[in-house]
Amino acid sequence: MRSDVFYQQLLDQGFGPFTGVPCSILKELITCIEQAEDSTYYIATSEGEAMGIAGGLALAGRLPVVLMQNDGYGNAVNPLSSLQLLYKLPALLIITWRAEPGGKSDAVQHLIMGRTLLDLLKIFNIPYQILEANEDNTGDYLANARAFMEREKKPYALIVRRGFFDPEPSSGSGSDPSHPLRINYIQVLAEEARASSIILGTTGYTGRELKQVIDRPGTFYTAGSMGCIGSVGLGIATQCPDRKVYVLDGDGALLMKMGTLATIGLYQMPNLVHIVFDNGQYESTGGQLTASSAVDFPGLALNSGYRYAMSVDTLDEFRDFLKKSANTSGPAMCRVKVQPGTLPDLERPSDSPEQLRDQFRAFLADK
Repeated sequence: MRSDVFYQQLLDQGFGPFTGVPCSILKELITCIEQAEDSTYYIATSEGEAMGIAGGLALAGRLPVVLMQNDGYGNAVNPLSSLQLLYKLPALLIITWRAEPGGKSDAVQHLIMGRTLLDLLKIFNIPYQILEANEDNTGDYLANARAFMEREKKPYALIVRRGFFDPEPSSGSGSDPSHPLRINYIQVLAEEARASSIILGTTGYTGRELKQVIDRPGTFYTAGSMGCIGSVGLGIATQCPDRKVYVLDGDGALLMKMGTLATIGLYQMPNLVHIVFDNGQYESTGGQLTASSAVDFPGLALNSGYRYAMSVDTLDEFRDFLKKSANTSGPAMCRVKVQPGTLPDLERPSDSPEQLRDQFRAFLADK
């Protein structure tokens, strides 16, 4: 289905404003919403925050729409139970069905939510409609959803299968060629980090590039668990105080759980080095904007208790930071401004999650 037609149907039924966290299945729809003159789309740093925004919109008399992938539904559960369902506030949830049972193969982090999504909605007594490709009755579905929401004052979910929206040609990333790519900085880290160092990569392109550039013992790639790499690094740093722990984070991922900065600052692990690659985008889902333009990551880190923090814009500045952090007590942060872009046909790690776990544990145990 064309995204602009679906968007107009939403407007015709009185739905809006819009908020959420992107998924690649929704990239055409989000682009359409963002570019529409009569639309308001509020960027949210997490699905739970999006539910909070939707709660405020519903209190103000609107019928908000929250966009998310099924893997992010877990972040929405608490406000769903203690805000929308408790206070009876309507919201239209548009949820992508990643790793649908019997469907095409998908990234491993979606497998559990893929097979449990419908059951989780049923547990919360949230009715849903699955949107099929090539359907011509979505207008009726939206009318039914609105009628339910106005009658019951509760959320209603639309489940979007892969391929529901017609693909649209990419308009390009609009990147700034003055900044190196993220993978160039990872290559510098590969040259500077000691063999005993621990290097952790957040979900998305960052972790996948890490495995391609520094595929050796001591690296760990997280598929999913977006926003958790900083706290994973803190946990490891407490148990491996004699090894440098490099945390490769992203702006969208850190924004999702920015309270981690305070926790890292509180415990003051001197071996923790937090590197935040900031391209201002949710790149792997289609290049939708994050809220990083409003955030001073080094300033937040310093005010949260990090020993030192800085921003860099060149490979030489990054190399200087790594040399300093190798011989200085942290926690330390480096915000690295990068342009969007990655390797063509970037592969996902071929090892299973259990294999990655066991390889990494063996490295930590080898002292």
